[in-house]
Amino acid sequence: FGVDDNDATELTVEITLNENVSQGDCLRAKVAGANGLAEKASNNGAGVLGIATETGSITQTISLMQRGCYVANFAHSLSASDVGKFVYLSSTSGQVTTTAPSSDNVVRVGYLQDTDGTVIISPQFIIKYA
Repeated sequence: FGVDDNDATELTVEITLNENVSQGDCLRAKVAGANGLAEKASNNGAGVLGIATETGSITQTISLMQRGCYVANFAHSLSASDVGKFVYLSSTSGQVTTTAPSSDNVVRVGYLQDTDGTVIISPQFIIKYA
């Protein structure tokens, strides 16, 4: 059992932006109107779609990685002890953290693979605090 170059190891899609974003930002679907547009995600909003693989400005179309490994923008510094931890949406728009939120929505983005911020992307909604 092995993996060869023809196996799908990542999933990227093209999306149109509703605001300026940086490479590594976590994005979500725009909630209020603007069908089909994406904006920065945070734990007080809707779930994550994926991680921006390039910097873009409003109305520009960019690639968004939904599955695979990519370097995300963290709200804090990382250390070797963080590797392997779950990665969650932060309260800072577009950023992630290894600390699970204790309010609003808890959305797991994936797992930290390396101290450079590489995340194994596997988004999952966990809970919404009342």
